[in-house]
Amino acid sequence: MLWLQVNKSKETVSLLFCIVFSLLSLTFKSNVLVRGIASFQRVGDSVSGSIDGVGSFFKGAYTKLESFEAVRQERDACVAAIDDYKLLPQDIERFSRENESLRRELRFNTKQKYSTVKAEVLSVRLNSIYRTIIIDKGSEAGIKPYMPVTARAVNQKGEIIEALVGKVIAVTGGSAVVQPIINSNFNMGVSIPESNLWATLSGNSGRGMEGLMNYIDSGIIIDPRIFGDYPMGPSEMIQYTESLSKIGKPVYSSGSSGMFPPGIPVGIITEEGPRNGSFKTAFLKPFVRFDMLESVTILMKLPEKWAETWPEGQNINIENPYFGELNYPKEEREPKALTPSGNKPVETPKPQKPEGTGPGFSEEETN
Repeated sequence: MLWLQVNKSKETVSLLFCIVFSLLSLTFKSNVLVRGIASFQRVGDSVSGSIDGVGSFFKGAYTKLESFEAVRQERDACVAAIDDYKLLPQDIERFSRENESLRRELRFNTKQKYSTVKAEVLSVRLNSIYRTIIIDKGSEAGIKPYMPVTARAVNQKGEIIEALVGKVIAVTGGSAVVQPIINSNFNMGVSIPESNLWATLSGNSGRGMEGLMNYIDSGIIIDPRIFGDYPMGPSEMIQYTESLSKIGKPVYSSGSSGMFPPGIPVGIITEEGPRNGSFKTAFLKPFVRFDMLESVTILMKLPEKWAETWPEGQNINIENPYFGELNYPKEEREPKALTPSGNKPVETPKPQKPEGTGPGFSEEETN
């Protein structure tokens, strides 16, 4: 019954409990237990404050480290930007030179009647016996093996000319290999200055950047000083033969092979070389500076002799880097059968011809 009464008036009982507890707390304020609890609370507050201080210190240190890292990254970015700006004038100068070179190439028009393709040089290999040049155009641009390659150069008079570089020997889709005229396997026909005679130019000269002209007629005066050392020319005639000197004279392609168009400047004669039997030789310095070559021009011309003039059955596959031996047709002769006795058959007598002697009659006519 009492519990039911308390349950009905539980709010009143709770209020009375709070009032009694408050009065007791005020009455026993000086109690030892209360003071101990209060002291423990103060100690807890001090410890908590110390812990909060240590946590705040580490938090501040971490925040400062983050800020320092951000500042360091910004500093590195600024230093990199400054370095880039320092290199910017050099890049601008390099791009200006490249643009000027490209403009000169675009303004430079070839004098050949063939269509041309401009190409940039990717690499020049000059530190070996087999020298080659790689360009950035290939079969996709219509380039094929054995097409002539030229470039801008300066002749002995300081004029801008279109000089011979070499020929294409291998092609891929986007690149090609050029064999320069200073390659040890290179050969071509050239015309001797101020004459209607030809010679052969070989890249196998024994000198790194020069070629060798072979099979020069012995009557051609290349160097008057050497001319006077041989019985065929007395030394006192040097003053008369000096004007015939070929030293410093330009050499052009002869066009004899059908591969290179005639009249392309090749180089100048620098000195007379050693004799090759009854022929003379001479060293030739190319007009093209291969160590400074940046761009070239490919003449869209195939070898005339092998691609046009020869009969269809005798054409040579120009995709092969070597021409190979030419198969000339031979006259077929049927062997004559022998008689059972082993002697040659008797030929039917031919009609009699008038007899005669002397240089105007051949041996066949006199028999």
